[in-house]
Amino acid sequence: MTETILKATNITQKFGGLTAVDNVNFELHKGEIVGIIGPNGAGKTTFFNVLTGMYNPTEGKVYYKDKDITGLKPFQITACGMARTFQNIRLFAQMTAIENVMVGMHCRTKANLADAIFRLPRHRREEKAAEEKALNVLELAGLADFRYHYATSLPYGLQRRLEIARAIASDPEILLLDEPAAGMNEQETSDLMDFIRKLQGLGYTILLIEHDMRLVMNICERIYVLNYGALIAHGVPDEIKSNPLVIEAYLGKEA
Repeated sequence: MTETILKATNITQKFGGLTAVDNVNFELHKGEIVGIIGPNGAGKTTFFNVLTGMYNPTEGKVYYKDKDITGLKPFQITACGMARTFQNIRLFAQMTAIENVMVGMHCRTKANLADAIFRLPRHRREEKAAEEKALNVLELAGLADFRYHYATSLPYGLQRRLEIARAIASDPEILLLDEPAAGMNEQETSDLMDFIRKLQGLGYTILLIEHDMRLVMNICERIYVLNYGALIAHGVPDEIKSNPLVIEAYLGKEA
């Protein structure tokens, strides 16, 4: 039986008189790669922000493994087992690649401020273990050779990959990727697809927002389509490609 790992029921998000997400129902099953697509302004990132605690929905509930996580803070949701990247890269520019990844482990560390200030044994042990784990994550992402490079010195495609590596460092079960291929050239996008498939093979469940239809149609098992905040279609790639509502949303209706 397919395990539902993330579920959203009747999600509505309003900002004053604007309804950004309108009564959306959604399920993500363990081990899947699922895409959310739609024209600009369709409500995709707003919906992501609801799932990850950036917004508390006006109506509806979000469940992670049957636990109601609606209204939890982002750091609490990360601790549950969900990690995300952002549409605009949010790396720490003056930190190296390995330091950026180590930041992602913060929610799993146990040493306190006093341990860090006085360099107590627990802090030193955790720091060493974190550095070793960060290097393993960078190797997984194909970034080990860049471990001591500053984040902003990396090519754009590698910065995107470093953001995913930092998310992985928090030990999530679900990775939520907000336009991971944005700004990438064809080769970088192809490499990203291979990387996402590799992550799925390692047991990660992946939800992504993406405008690159080649990527979406090639790696997603199911696709949700939003338009003006409402869910207009849901299905496998072949169904989505031929859905008249989806075609109309992207291409417009003939006069």
